[in-house]
Amino acid sequence: MREKQLDNVDKVIWVLPFLGVLDVVSTLYLESLGYSLALYEVGLFARFFISFGLFYFCIPVYLLIIVGFAYVLWYIKNRKLNSSNRFDKVIFLMLVGVTCYVYMRLTDAFIGNLLLPYLVARGTSRFSVTLLIYLSTAFTLSVYLWGEVITWVMANGDKKEK
Repeated sequence: MREKQLDNVDKVIWVLPFLGVLDVVSTLYLESLGYSLALYEVGLFARFFISFGLFYFCIPVYLLIIVGFAYVLWYIKNRKLNSSNRFDKVIFLMLVGVTCYVYMRLTDAFIGNLLLPYLVARGTSRFSVTLLIYLSTAFTLSVYLWGEVITWVMANGDKKEK
Protein backbone atom coordinates (compact mmCIF):
# COMPACT_ATOMS: atom_id res chain seq x y z
CA MET A 1 0.00 0.00 0.00
CA ARG A 2 1.46 3.33 -1.05
CA GLU A 3 1.65 6.07 1.55
CA LYS A 4 -0.02 9.34 0.65
CA GLN A 5 2.40 12.24 0.52
CA LEU A 6 1.62 15.55 2.14
CA ASP A 7 0.50 18.26 -0.25
CA ASN A 8 1.53 21.90 0.19
CA VAL A 9 -1.53 22.76 2.29
CA ASP A 10 -0.72 19.88 4.66
CA LYS A 11 2.88 21.06 4.90
CA VAL A 12 1.78 24.59 5.84
CA ILE A 13 -0.58 23.13 8.46
CA TRP A 14 2.17 21.00 10.00
CA VAL A 15 4.65 23.90 10.08
CA LEU A 16 2.36 25.72 12.55
CA PRO A 17 3.63 23.80 15.64
CA PHE A 18 7.22 24.50 14.58
CA LEU A 19 6.41 28.21 14.28
CA GLY A 20 4.83 28.02 17.75
CA VAL A 21 8.08 26.62 19.14
CA LEU A 22 10.02 29.42 17.42
CA ASP A 23 7.61 31.95 18.95
CA VAL A 24 8.24 30.52 22.44
CA VAL A 25 12.01 30.40 21.96
CA SER A 26 12.12 33.97 20.67
CA THR A 27 9.92 35.12 23.57
CA LEU A 28 12.29 33.47 26.06
CA TYR A 29 15.17 35.14 24.20
CA LEU A 30 13.50 38.54 24.76
CA GLU A 31 13.02 37.76 28.42
CA SER A 32 16.70 36.80 28.75
CA LEU A 33 17.63 40.21 27.33
CA GLY A 34 15.62 41.86 30.13
CA TYR A 35 12.54 42.94 28.18
CA SER A 36 9.35 42.85 30.20
CA LEU A 37 7.00 40.26 28.75
CA ALA A 38 4.07 42.08 30.31
CA LEU A 39 4.97 45.11 28.20
CA TYR A 40 5.97 43.47 24.91
CA GLU A 41 3.98 40.21 24.68
CA VAL A 42 1.12 40.76 22.24
CA GLY A 43 -0.97 37.62 22.65
CA LEU A 44 -4.02 37.77 24.92
CA PHE A 45 -3.42 34.18 26.01
CA ALA A 46 0.16 34.93 27.10
CA ARG A 47 -0.78 38.24 28.74
CA PHE A 48 -3.40 36.48 30.85
CA PHE A 49 -0.85 33.98 32.17
CA ILE A 50 1.87 36.63 32.58
CA SER A 51 -0.46 38.75 34.70
CA PHE A 52 -0.77 35.84 37.15
CA GLY A 53 2.94 34.97 37.01
CA LEU A 54 2.29 31.68 35.25
CA PHE A 55 4.13 32.28 31.99
CA TYR A 56 6.12 29.03 32.18
CA PHE A 57 2.88 27.10 32.69
CA CYS A 58 1.52 28.82 29.61
CA ILE A 59 4.24 27.48 27.30
CA PRO A 60 3.23 23.78 27.16
CA VAL A 61 -0.47 24.71 27.08
CA TYR A 62 0.17 27.09 24.17
CA LEU A 63 2.17 24.51 22.23
CA LEU A 64 -0.42 21.78 22.87
CA ILE A 65 -3.15 24.11 21.60
CA ILE A 66 -1.19 24.80 18.40
CA VAL A 67 -0.46 21.10 17.82
CA GLY A 68 -4.12 20.25 18.45
CA PHE A 69 -5.26 23.03 16.14
CA ALA A 70 -2.92 21.81 13.38
CA TYR A 71 -4.21 18.26 13.82
CA VAL A 72 -7.85 19.41 13.62
CA LEU A 73 -7.14 21.40 10.43
CA TRP A 74 -5.32 18.44 8.88
CA TYR A 75 -8.06 16.00 9.93
CA ILE A 76 -10.84 18.16 8.50
CA LYS A 77 -8.97 18.68 5.23
CA ASN A 78 -7.96 15.06 4.68
CA ARG A 79 -10.76 13.06 6.27
CA LYS A 80 -13.92 15.14 6.06
CA LEU A 81 -13.80 17.25 2.91
CA ASN A 82 -14.74 16.01 -0.54
CA SER A 83 -13.77 18.06 -3.57
CA SER A 84 -16.97 17.12 -5.41
CA ASN A 85 -19.19 18.88 -2.85
CA ARG A 86 -19.63 22.67 -3.28
CA PHE A 87 -20.07 23.30 0.44
CA ASP A 88 -16.85 21.37 1.15
CA LYS A 89 -15.04 23.59 -1.35
CA VAL A 90 -16.13 26.66 0.63
CA ILE A 91 -15.05 24.99 3.88
CA PHE A 92 -11.72 24.12 2.25
CA LEU A 93 -11.14 27.75 1.24
CA MET A 94 -11.97 28.90 4.78
CA LEU A 95 -9.63 26.24 6.18
CA VAL A 96 -6.80 27.47 3.95
CA GLY A 97 -7.56 31.06 4.97
CA VAL A 98 -7.47 30.21 8.68
CA THR A 99 -4.27 28.23 8.22
CA CYS A 100 -2.61 31.12 6.40
CA TYR A 101 -3.78 33.64 9.00
CA VAL A 102 -2.37 31.58 11.89
CA TYR A 103 0.83 31.07 9.91
CA MET A 104 1.15 34.83 9.42
CA ARG A 105 0.45 35.55 13.10
CA LEU A 106 3.04 33.05 14.31
CA THR A 107 5.61 34.27 11.78
CA ASP A 108 5.00 37.85 12.89
CA ALA A 109 5.38 36.86 16.55
CA PHE A 110 8.64 35.02 15.91
CA ILE A 111 10.26 37.64 13.67
CA GLY A 112 8.86 40.52 15.74
CA ASN A 113 10.39 39.04 18.89
CA LEU A 114 13.78 38.70 17.22
CA LEU A 115 13.68 42.24 15.86
CA LEU A 116 12.27 43.90 18.99
CA PRO A 117 15.64 44.98 20.44
CA TYR A 118 16.52 46.67 17.14
CA LEU A 119 13.08 48.25 16.83
CA VAL A 120 13.27 49.68 20.34
CA ALA A 121 16.86 50.92 19.86
CA ARG A 122 16.07 52.62 16.54
CA GLY A 123 12.58 53.80 17.42
CA THR A 124 11.09 51.98 14.43
CA SER A 125 7.35 51.44 14.34
CA ARG A 126 6.34 47.87 15.22
CA PHE A 127 3.28 48.35 13.00
CA SER A 128 5.34 48.95 9.86
CA VAL A 129 7.43 45.84 10.51
CA THR A 130 4.29 43.81 11.19
CA LEU A 131 2.73 45.04 7.97
CA LEU A 132 5.84 44.09 6.02
CA ILE A 133 5.90 40.63 7.62
CA TYR A 134 2.20 40.06 6.89
CA LEU A 135 2.50 41.19 3.27
CA SER A 136 5.60 39.14 2.54
CA THR A 137 4.19 36.05 4.25
CA ALA A 138 0.84 36.40 2.46
CA PHE A 139 2.62 36.73 -0.88
CA THR A 140 4.82 33.71 -0.18
CA LEU A 141 1.89 31.56 0.94
CA SER A 142 -0.16 32.64 -2.07
CA VAL A 143 2.57 31.61 -4.49
CA TYR A 144 3.21 28.36 -2.60
CA LEU A 145 -0.44 27.28 -2.26
CA TRP A 146 -2.09 28.79 -5.33
CA GLY A 147 -1.78 25.79 -7.67
CA GLU A 148 -2.99 23.19 -5.19
CA VAL A 149 -5.89 25.31 -3.95
CA ILE A 150 -7.09 25.94 -7.51
CA THR A 151 -6.68 22.26 -8.39
CA TRP A 152 -8.66 21.16 -5.33
CA VAL A 153 -11.45 23.69 -5.83
CA MET A 154 -11.78 22.93 -9.56
CA ALA A 155 -11.77 19.15 -9.05
CA ASN A 156 -15.04 17.38 -9.76
CA GLY A 157 -14.24 14.00 -8.23
CA ASP A 158 -13.20 12.65 -4.89
CA LYS A 159 -9.76 13.93 -3.88
CA LYS A 160 -8.90 10.56 -2.34
CA GLU A 161 -8.87 8.76 -5.69
CA LYS A 162 -5.46 10.16 -6.74
